[in-house]
Amino acid sequence: MRARADAVSRTRQEIVRCAAGRLRGSSEPVTLAGIAAAAGVSRSTVYRHFRSITSLLDAVAADLLSRARFDQLLAAVSLPEPGAALAEVTRLGCGIWAIDPDLVRNLLALARAQADALPVIGQLEDGRVQVMEHLVQRLDDTGALAADLSRRDAVDLLVAATGFAGWDQIVTARQRSPGTATSLIVRLALRAVT
Repeated sequence: MRARADAVSRTRQEIVRCAAGRLRGSSEPVTLAGIAAAAGVSRSTVYRHFRSITSLLDAVAADLLSRARFDQLLAAVSLPEPGAALAEVTRLGCGIWAIDPDLVRNLLALARAQADALPVIGQLEDGRVQVMEHLVQRLDDTGALAADLSRRDAVDLLVAATGFAGWDQIVTARQRSPGTATSLIVRLALRAVT
């Protein structure tokens, strides 16, 4: 029984790996049949694991977050000093972009071309906004939020400053290292709201 469960788990992981590989190479719409062919499994096997493109893309995003140690980002939200929490959350958030930028870039582009990707990207972005709202509230509650900023304006600034597009622009167009881009975005986020 255990061997069967391990085989099922390996098949699921292979499907997710193939889907991520496909997305790294192209932002063109994906199909479960296409992913089945890439993974070397039948369509019915893919459908047993994933009932829709959305559920497959959700698994790809979850794998990315796991590889990026998203658990550390969630823990950083609760650091005692809110400015330090903001800096660490921003650093770790940029780490998600840095671990697999081609995948992130193409997932975001896919959301503009394939409706099945919208819920996945929407959920990720909603989570980012919620974290920023929590951090801004903590900054405000401790008197560390810039006096001329409303909470809403501060959240909007952080959402803009910490998104993938800015980080990717620094890395690709400006040809800076991922570490340098991350450091600059951390500085920008802190200066924007404190």
